[in-house]
Amino acid sequence: MAADPIGPGDLPRLLASGPFAAALRAAIAGSGLSLDRIQYRLRQHGAPVSLATLSSWQSGRRQPERAASMAALNRLEQIVGVPPGALAALVGPHRARGRQVYNQAPDLVEVYRDWDPIAGLLSEFDTGSDDSLVRLSQYERLRIGPDRRFRELYSRALVRAATNDVRSSIVIDQATDGSAPVIHPLRGCTLGAVRSKPEAGLTIAELRLPRPLQRGELLVMEYVVEFTPPYPQDCDTSRRMRLPVREYVIDVEFTRPALPARCVQFTAARTDDTVQTERVLALDDGDRACAMSVDLDPCVIGVRWEWPGPP
Repeated sequence: MAADPIGPGDLPRLLASGPFAAALRAAIAGSGLSLDRIQYRLRQHGAPVSLATLSSWQSGRRQPERAASMAALNRLEQIVGVPPGALAALVGPHRARGRQVYNQAPDLVEVYRDWDPIAGLLSEFDTGSDDSLVRLSQYERLRIGPDRRFRELYSRALVRAATNDVRSSIVIDQATDGSAPVIHPLRGCTLGAVRSKPEAGLTIAELRLPRPLQRGELLVMEYVVEFTPPYPQDCDTSRRMRLPVREYVIDVEFTRPALPARCVQFTAARTDDTVQTERVLALDDGDRACAMSVDLDPCVIGVRWEWPGPP
């Protein structure tokens, strides 16, 4: 089937809402360059891409996914004269197991169906919008106090609406001890409904978006989880990814004199939490252990640490 006719006049609309293939066709049409010239310029900039690949990106048969392809796409944006990141923001979550594309997250209630007490509190929320909010990248910073207890978790995420009228996100935070944490929205959201179980160290909060997002729209969200006395004293932190994520980074920041003897980044299968990979982390000059990963499939990713001295 031939692609729909796309012209330069369609570019502003397509850069705002996609899809990627149509926006790319409009950008190339507006540049007045042939695929041959674009390929030549990419090669001159050290980002070679075959004509067949460029053609498949335009048609929607394939999309850039690997790091080299995304680097080439960044150069292509410069060549065709669109704002940096404008086309890259439209690329969907990477395709797993052949042609499958993840567009919507597994139902949040179903994911936590067997997790008490999370399941009970989640039943009091409308999770439909969160199921349609794709996390493209996420950065978190967990601060550990000098008494080895949690103080604060900062989170920043770039999200994209997979459907129309996406209105909210759900935050779940639970520690094995301590009292219920407090959620403070910072950017791109306000606080909605909140439910807590202090005896379980659990808080679930609804973060309402500034306005309903339409399919393809992007938003930066920031919030802080403030832990309250008695502060949790866990020796690990993890994040459950329901969809592929392009980039995830977490800094675990320790406070002297309480520095860990050993830190490990781990990744586990989402279905049974069986550990798949581990990597030892070294502290940087700011006493932070930084775990990072790109092109993640649905999984559990986190950091655990051991304190010096007897257990």
